[in-house]
Amino acid sequence: MGQAEGAEVTTGISALVLIDAFRMGGAETLLAPMIVASRDTDVTMDVVSISPAEWNSEKTMTILAEAGIATRSLGIRRLLDPVALPRLVSTLRKGHYDVVHAHLEMAMTLAVPAAALTATPAVCTFHHVARPLEGRAAWRERLAVEAATRSRRALFVSEASRRSFQEVYRPARMPGNWEVMHNGIDISNYAPGEGNPRLHGELAGGTAGPVVVLPAAFRDFKGIPVAIRAWSAVLEQFPNAVLALAGGGELESELRQLVADLELGDAVTFAGVRTDMPDVYRAADVVLLPSTHGENLPTVLIEASATGCAIAASRVGGIPDIVLDGTTGLLFEPGSIQGLADAVCRLLGDVDLRRRMGSAASDRARTEFSASAWLGRLRTTYLEAMGARP
Repeated sequence: MGQAEGAEVTTGISALVLIDAFRMGGAETLLAPMIVASRDTDVTMDVVSISPAEWNSEKTMTILAEAGIATRSLGIRRLLDPVALPRLVSTLRKGHYDVVHAHLEMAMTLAVPAAALTATPAVCTFHHVARPLEGRAAWRERLAVEAATRSRRALFVSEASRRSFQEVYRPARMPGNWEVMHNGIDISNYAPGEGNPRLHGELAGGTAGPVVVLPAAFRDFKGIPVAIRAWSAVLEQFPNAVLALAGGGELESELRQLVADLELGDAVTFAGVRTDMPDVYRAADVVLLPSTHGENLPTVLIEASATGCAIAASRVGGIPDIVLDGTTGLLFEPGSIQGLADAVCRLLGDVDLRRRMGSAASDRARTEFSASAWLGRLRTTYLEAMGARP
């Protein structure tokens, strides 16, 4: 843009969005709604991966193609590849970008020095909660943190993410350029509405009881066994309540065995991996996520919030960024069987509370977690990084 310090922006912002590779993951799949949202603004985004094209996920490439997003791959295989920095510097110079926005470790480790060589402002985003690492993984993450701390902005998608990185890498002081910026998703399909009675009955296993939907892959940190073990306590107050597990994964046989051991066969249903989640949320009386660790900013809670669901969730990771305890849902301590049962029972027993919380959750999802809201925050950050006035 070639603008002086503090100048008004009149010609738009050209951003290079850089990512490690188009793999199948949270950061990669968030690219599509971000790019689509940018089309309604003066921000133009070119999407480029560091790695070779053969490393890309076919599913991710399909998602991007269906959104009309063109991509390029630079073919860099490792950080110490001798072509890595020259190739990225050349990309920046040819594109005449106003800002480079790097997502994930390899991209930001290379983007920051390349941006310095081309006098291009750099912004970096971390998409996970830091955990202890060893060997090459620890080395790669430390390099990325050092690079991002030298960029104009290092963004973390939840307060839990930022706090975890500080504990591991900057325990004495939070760097001044480390900020929290929530991601956004396409919430256009997640509108509040009346639930489908047929689907409600399907989730409830043919009964007419209230349905609590737990939308999660069957992975260890999702806390699904905690919910199953808590269900007997829920049934003491609501004998017809059904826990519907919407998901799948390698732990399914273990979860089924736990349900059988606790004699909960009629009270816990396995709804499978769904392609109709907006309808599932609308059919649910309550949405539950009992994760025990590792959550950063779970998309399912944003979706459920946008759909106007009352939510019970564990107070862990970035979940409190989404669910405001007592306002848009109820939080309980991770791993607490009694805490989970109490939160679910409170919501099941108070229709007005569910409606108030669902309405507040839907409003907040649109102002804080939509792709358009995210893009608006990014635009302001880009301008600040460029030295222009938002």
